[in-house]
Amino acid sequence: MKVDRTTRIPGVDVARALAVLGMFAAHILDLDDLRWTDPATYGSLVQGHSAVTFAVLAGVSIALVTGGTRPRTPEQLVIARHQLLVRACCIFLLGGLLQTLGTPILVILVMYSFLFVVALPLLRVPPRTLFIAAGVLAMVMPAIVPPLHAAIGAWGSPYNALSDILISGGYPALIWSAYLLLGLGLGRLDLRSPTVARRMIGFGAGIAAAAYLLSAALVQLQDTVDPDRRFEPPSKFFAPYDNPGEGFRWTWSDLLGLLGADAHSGTPFDVFGSAGISMVVIGGCLILCPRPSPWNFPLRATGMMALTVYSVHIVAVFVLCSVTGRGASGDYPWQNFWTWLLFTAVAIALSSLWIHRFGRGPLERLIASIAVRSSGSRRHTSAVAGQSVE
Repeated sequence: MKVDRTTRIPGVDVARALAVLGMFAAHILDLDDLRWTDPATYGSLVQGHSAVTFAVLAGVSIALVTGGTRPRTPEQLVIARHQLLVRACCIFLLGGLLQTLGTPILVILVMYSFLFVVALPLLRVPPRTLFIAAGVLAMVMPAIVPPLHAAIGAWGSPYNALSDILISGGYPALIWSAYLLLGLGLGRLDLRSPTVARRMIGFGAGIAAAAYLLSAALVQLQDTVDPDRRFEPPSKFFAPYDNPGEGFRWTWSDLLGLLGADAHSGTPFDVFGSAGISMVVIGGCLILCPRPSPWNFPLRATGMMALTVYSVHIVAVFVLCSVTGRGASGDYPWQNFWTWLLFTAVAIALSSLWIHRFGRGPLERLIASIAVRSSGSRRHTSAVAGQSVE
């Protein structure tokens, strides 16, 4: 058994596992839109929120590997930044390779790697500043991104690949950077403290409730403006890239779509609500899993090799798409609860066996090795005795 049981925070690994398994559900199940008044749709909470939790945990992990509550010295941070940049390049390459498979899944890894780059100058910023900055980004970026995207779509851009990452993809990094800053701030707190975990749950629940309730109240303004019109979220009313010169395809009244809070809509209410839910999930895992134990080992193992598990599930979906066709409804025959259960069971079982035998996932070990070797130093590795950012 080579698992480090002393330095990793079990709740963080468990939360990461739940985020990945939640993404399994979002990718495999045919989920209805979430309606808070209909408990039958609560399973759709995984839609969007799992990916957000994964992004927040990226910030938490980066904070932990660079010292947690006690950031590293300037000399150590130089090495840490170098290693984080190399990890970002490796994850970017991996994400690009997975995207070329052409699955119907929005691969998060390219944007995820960009978050590593965003974190580089922020490794010594105190938690309070990070939380304030995250809140500002959550308020401002959803209003800035739509006109930026529309302008690029209207007049074209020679940097479409970069703009896809920053503003127009399924995970617009300018907006999702707010989740990174939130995670960095959380990772600078004492995550082994039950008090911190309880406050995380309380603040997260309050933020989520306020965001969704306020959105539900304000969205009635859309009916006041035009009761017969469906106001789309910003991600729906951008001008497309293949029609340069046609100008903006939205009017200022379209910005009323920012009052919604649907998952992946990129509105301020979606960002705050999703961030709050991720805080509840992470805080709950910290409370329920304060220390390593046999009962939480399967989920901890899955979280310890989340990058490998996520990547393999993309390949598995590619194989399923290759051997089956879409039905009349547009869904694949394997998009059902039993497929998700099989994916989950196999992922947990194989992760448990692998971590028990080798202590670290294969992709995690490979990327960590490349990062450490590239820095030319083995004295100050980017991982705090076994903690990992992948």
